[in-house]
Amino acid sequence: MTCRSRSTCATCCLAYAMCFMVTLSIIIIVSIMGAIKGPSAVNEMVEDKISTVIDEMMVLEPSSEIFQSWLDPQIPIYQKFYFFDVQNADDVLNAGAKPRLVEIGPYTYRVSISRYNLTFGDNDTLSFKQKTWMEFVPELSVGYENDSFTTVNIPLAASVSVLKYADWFSKMSVSAVASIHGHQMFIKLSVGEILWGYEDPFMKQLQDLAGKEAIPSYVVGILPHVNGSVISSVINTGASNITELNKLIEWNGMTELDWWGSKEANMINGSDGSILHPEMTAEETIYVYDQIHCRSVPYIYKDDITFYDVPMMKFHIPWYTYANASSYPSNDGFCLQDSCPDGILNVTSCMDANFGISAPHFLYASPDIIDSFDGIEPNETKHQSYMVVEPVTGVSYTQRRRLQMNLYMESVDGIMQSEGIRSMYYPLTWIEMGVDLPESLSYGLQNQMSAVEGYDDMVFYAFIATAIFCFLLFILTAICVILQCCKKQGVRDDSYVTMKKDGSITTKTYTDGIPTDIYVNIPNEDIGNNNVTDEQKCEHKCDIITESTVLSNGHTHKYQTDDESSSDDEHDEVLWKVQISETNGNVISGPETQV
Repeated sequence: MTCRSRSTCATCCLAYAMCFMVTLSIIIIVSIMGAIKGPSAVNEMVEDKISTVIDEMMVLEPSSEIFQSWLDPQIPIYQKFYFFDVQNADDVLNAGAKPRLVEIGPYTYRVSISRYNLTFGDNDTLSFKQKTWMEFVPELSVGYENDSFTTVNIPLAASVSVLKYADWFSKMSVSAVASIHGHQMFIKLSVGEILWGYEDPFMKQLQDLAGKEAIPSYVVGILPHVNGSVISSVINTGASNITELNKLIEWNGMTELDWWGSKEANMINGSDGSILHPEMTAEETIYVYDQIHCRSVPYIYKDDITFYDVPMMKFHIPWYTYANASSYPSNDGFCLQDSCPDGILNVTSCMDANFGISAPHFLYASPDIIDSFDGIEPNETKHQSYMVVEPVTGVSYTQRRRLQMNLYMESVDGIMQSEGIRSMYYPLTWIEMGVDLPESLSYGLQNQMSAVEGYDDMVFYAFIATAIFCFLLFILTAICVILQCCKKQGVRDDSYVTMKKDGSITTKTYTDGIPTDIYVNIPNEDIGNNNVTDEQKCEHKCDIITESTVLSNGHTHKYQTDDESSSDDEHDEVLWKVQISETNGNVISGPETQV
């Protein structure tokens, strides 16, 4: 657009100023909204990309980053055992005294895991075998495997419970064999014997009497078949649905358990806990199948914590895991006895003896169970099971799985070794399985998370930078246009029109002092008869007639000129007048005149 006068230039500048203010306001508002909502908006923008990258890292396929670590774990896994030494065994047997216990431990073992015979199947399945073995670590222990304690005589206590409803002859036979070998309800054994078993002569003689079908083995211990054990599993790789990652489909050939009293209790839920799925939320329950518990154990959200400067979520085993049906009705399927104590899970149906599993030191058990012993001191900080999880990747930075193995002892008529003993669960050992992500790997994951967060920040700041750039570009353009509009007030900038007798009209336009001739042909008869059309074609541009009036002394035309070479789309109005002969109607040429 070209200014014709000072007033026109002022109008021009005012128009640009208004446009500038409106655009500036929009940019400021958008920038403020971007600053306020930027992080969440950026998260939405990059969420899909981040999820895809993490899924590719965590899925159990040979090409993923996690696969080799899962196949042959190098992260240290330690299993610690704490034993209860019975200080007053004779008083307990002879006088029914309260057992006085002293905790001794830890005795620490390094756990090694190897997975082999892998087969990838349909529907994102992966079958494999897993071997687990343990090696004693004396430098992380309070003593050695040959340290000995007074503990419960497992084979005799188990035999007493089995013979509770047997005939008198069977009871007397077992009591006699126990007397021959000098067996009492408490026995002194070493750490290795308690854990991995020993050849018991009492059980060997019972096997000779009852046969191998009744007593398959005379090797007795808490975990005689765990060290060096092999199990088979089928899991989900998470390839199609990452939330199904490592979910157990089969465990040791079973798709469901067969030793509990309800379908829900027999379900194999969750995973083995070695890998958790990404995108964890505080609302979900993590299920981990545990072989000693003989069931899937729930972990629920507890709180948010910071670990290695990384935001984490802490999950723990809730109190109701060991509750009886009176305290927690959903646990009804886990009670197969006439009466189940609150705080102890009886696992006799899946083990060879009357074992009960609880939290260490009977944490969450009823007060009467805790008060039955001296030396039992439950502490949630020391004895609660938990895991600390980075929720985006699902990587567990640390795990503490803690449980206590107890054996039920009772007095049975006809077996003199049991006479006088109080019927209750006696603690044998409590176990802590601990996994800690090494500091080097922790920082590696922290760097990966920082890179993800840096990508978010990069997109956010790129958004702000783009807004600033557009703002500066608009200011620069506005300044240039306004200066172009108003910089030459003294230079000729107008239009003149001349009509000739042949009907041609010449419009001479001065723009910044430079003349440009534009030709419009209007037939004489059209001018004389007031038949000028609404639009005329010309060589360079079109002049649109907006008004036409026949006067007595001539013909006045008001033209609106659209100059395509101008810097804007506005039209300059030119009012001009020509003289027409009264005798013949022809245009009389004369001096150029602007009206």
